[in-house]
Amino acid sequence: MIRKPYKHMPKIIFDHYMLRTIKTSDYLDLFEYGKDPTVTKFLNWGPMVLPVEARRSIKEIFYPRTKIGLPRGYAIIDLNRNKMIGTVDFHSKVKDAKIAEIGYVIHKDYWSQGIMTQAVKALIKLGFTYLDYDKIIIKHLSKNIGSQKVIEKSGFKFIKKEHYILKKSNLVISDDMLSYEITKEDYNERK
Repeated sequence: MIRKPYKHMPKIIFDHYMLRTIKTSDYLDLFEYGKDPTVTKFLNWGPMVLPVEARRSIKEIFYPRTKIGLPRGYAIIDLNRNKMIGTVDFHSKVKDAKIAEIGYVIHKDYWSQGIMTQAVKALIKLGFTYLDYDKIIIKHLSKNIGSQKVIEKSGFKFIKKEHYILKKSNLVISDDMLSYEITKEDYNERK
């Protein structure tokens, strides 16, 4: 039986990092990397201008997810600094199916260290074993090579490529959106 309403998911610890449910008090850490145009370039939000935007996004984007049967989302915590350095979460799901989509972002200071790959793998495990999903999907723009590496190292299979235009207040990116998936069956075969 799935535990609801997903407000407080299990904590997950790996190396010197922890995944725990995001809290409103994380907003200043979210703003720190959310204001960086390099970090948010390929995301459908950002860069943030004011800390209140980060606070609002936690309250208006992360918190309401429990009403549609999704966990609020995980903050990635650097345990050595007691600081949120990113998020990894199931941000949407397919209606009337046990399929969810992962999204993630991490502070630029933590890029290329394998942290996000470990966080995504932990979320995949949680999705299949705790939330009982049948399939997990993930996407990235083809120019976002960092995300592609995380996705490939996390065991996803490439499914399709579609043209996509990302319109932001400060730029427009015309690119291909690459979609991937992993099924519970694939996951269990690899274990």
